[in-house]
Amino acid sequence: MKGRIKQMNNKYSPIIEIDKYVSTETSLLQARIESAEKDINAAKKELDADKLKHTNLIASLEKDIKELNESSDIASRELKQLEDKLELAQAKTSLMNCGYYEPEYNFDIQGNWTRALDDINMEIKNMIDILNVLEPDMYSEAECAGVLNTVILMGFDREKGMKMQKASIKLLLRAFNGECSAFVAKVNYKNIDSMIKRIETSFSAINKIGISSNMVRLSPVYKELRIKEIKAVYEYEEWKQRDKEEQARIREQIREEERAAKELEKAKRDAEKETRRNADALAKARSEVAGANEKQKTKLLAQIAELEKRMQEMEEKNRYISQAMLTKSGHVYIISNVGSFGDKMLKIGMTRRLEPMDRVKELGDASVPFPFDVHAMIRTSDAPTLENALHKHFDARRVNLENTRKEFFYVSIEEIQSELEVLKDELNIEADIHLTMAAEAKQWRMSEAKRQHLERSYES
Repeated sequence: MKGRIKQMNNKYSPIIEIDKYVSTETSLLQARIESAEKDINAAKKELDADKLKHTNLIASLEKDIKELNESSDIASRELKQLEDKLELAQAKTSLMNCGYYEPEYNFDIQGNWTRALDDINMEIKNMIDILNVLEPDMYSEAECAGVLNTVILMGFDREKGMKMQKASIKLLLRAFNGECSAFVAKVNYKNIDSMIKRIETSFSAINKIGISSNMVRLSPVYKELRIKEIKAVYEYEEWKQRDKEEQARIREQIREEERAAKELEKAKRDAEKETRRNADALAKARSEVAGANEKQKTKLLAQIAELEKRMQEMEEKNRYISQAMLTKSGHVYIISNVGSFGDKMLKIGMTRRLEPMDRVKELGDASVPFPFDVHAMIRTSDAPTLENALHKHFDARRVNLENTRKEFFYVSIEEIQSELEVLKDELNIEADIHLTMAAEAKQWRMSEAKRQHLERSYES
């Protein structure tokens, strides 16, 4: 029985000792919970440490990025300044003469240019003079050449600070004005753009020094005045050159007219002398007819007929000379020089000389390698008007668009022929129009043939 009871106690001991079992299991569970909490806290501390580490790393990286961006901005500005300086250096020796400058003034009288420059210089002087009239903190960049960014105190003295800043503005102006004056003295058609850019660069560099040292700067309005001045000086010098060339053209035209007049006067005297000589010979031949025999009479009558023909020709020549002396009759010539200028270029000119080919021969002198070919020598009752009309019609086709004294055009002989027929009716002038389409260019063609022969000889 006791054994049975012992067996039952062993079998049901967990149930009988439930409190003890629960207590034991609770203790074990609590121990596991505490262990897990320790692990969780340790992991949390590790995560917090990693978070702080990464937060610091992000902040450090953001700081580095900000510094890199600032360095990049500074480097970009420095690169831009270096590129500007490089461009200015290259402008000295490269193709600045290919640039185009659009004139801002269209004066055609010297007094207008002088007044314009005087007005600009007066504005410049006024903007400088205000420095001696107003206190620096009253300056406006629209009226004064230099202004303050901020008033600086010297030993807590505002007046001394402004006095020092005013002196700084004057130093900046002396430097800037000195450079501008040098640029104005050197400006020409090759470097006008580069000189304007030099003023801009000088202005920026001087202002940078003024702001960093004493918080003062030059006025952009003053800078624009100096740019306006250099443009006006450049255009004035160009105008003087054009006026000089125009005066030379007028003098050449006067000399040409004088040569034509002398030729006409000489031709008139020679024609009158020839007419008198023919008239005397004709009168003599007529007086001898009455007493001549048949054989002599036949010879005299033939001589009389020849003299009468000459007299008629001389009368015609005298009328032409008289008309040329009293009117604008002359010749408009169309010539080319394939060897010198190619086959796409023609010269349209005018001469009132009695022998117009003399003028063409002068043009083909030692200044060009080959003589000119004549496509047309148009005799007309008003040569200047016809020439001007042709020049006006083909004005946009000029080879030299800057100097209208150069009478070369990119035009074909067919286009000139068509326009001549139109102008003849429009201008209501007499004109004998006969054109040669192809240029002979004899010397050039022979030279090319000889050159090719020599090249083949060298190769062989």
